[in-house]
Amino acid sequence: MAGQRATGLVSRRVRIAATWGVSLLAVLASAGVASAGGADSPSMAVTPNWSGYVAQAPTGQSISYTSVTGTWTVPPATCGANSAGGISSAWVGLGGYTTNRQEEVGTDTSCDSNGKPLYFAWFELLPFISYNVPQTNKISPGDTMTGLVKVLSISLVQLQITDQTRGWTFSRNITYGPLDTTSAEWIVEAPASCLRFVCHEANLANFGALTMRNISAIGNGNSGNLSDPDWNVTPVQLVPTKLTVPTLAPEVSDTTTGRATSPAGATPGPASPDGSAFTDTWTAVANRGL
Repeated sequence: MAGQRATGLVSRRVRIAATWGVSLLAVLASAGVASAGGADSPSMAVTPNWSGYVAQAPTGQSISYTSVTGTWTVPPATCGANSAGGISSAWVGLGGYTTNRQEEVGTDTSCDSNGKPLYFAWFELLPFISYNVPQTNKISPGDTMTGLVKVLSISLVQLQITDQTRGWTFSRNITYGPLDTTSAEWIVEAPASCLRFVCHEANLANFGALTMRNISAIGNGNSGNLSDPDWNVTPVQLVPTKLTVPTLAPEVSDTTTGRATSPAGATPGPASPDGSAFTDTWTAVANRGL
């Protein structure tokens, strides 16, 4: 479920219609880079559908990330007559920043077709569709969630999400390959929304603010977070722009091109001094660097 949730590709969450997470690959092709605002701050990437932080190897080096985790509180959705169909997905994952393959788990804070709040957890392996966890594993605003993606072998990945408030854990070990382990992410996303075979970028639902905490990843066998000096850590801002969205049935048409109708976006705040947390904030009108 980062589903057209990540940046360039499309992953989807299946529900009334369907939603996809999109990998950053396609998005970066049309995104620019804006200054994060401080002389000592890293440059902020601007994309149509991701907001948060991405860790990867510095230029000219190689890092294989084999585990990523983070904890967040499910935020309440502010829904109304003009917010029907809005989606905001919070997730942790591996890969998808420069490829069309990704492994991720997360939760949705959304507004249904009637403008009513909707909450659920999901998992996804791009470029395939995302899947909701069983309905018996309910979530609500205020629940504390922990996501974990862990590579178990060259073609086996563990996808796990835990509701610490309600006391349940959903976990699946899935054979999947080739795995993308070139990056680790902590993201809030506006995924792609699909009706039958036609997909478009969803409006970002008003989630207020979400703090991702207890951030950690393992790269080349070493545990680190957003303050790791050996990683290239990039903040990513969501500013709605044109995005090419793969369809659910490529044989019908290759892709559709569109953008969210709402100008709402999101911006990550600075990482905490110890690199273990940051807060992502929804904005009604997104502007680069703000």
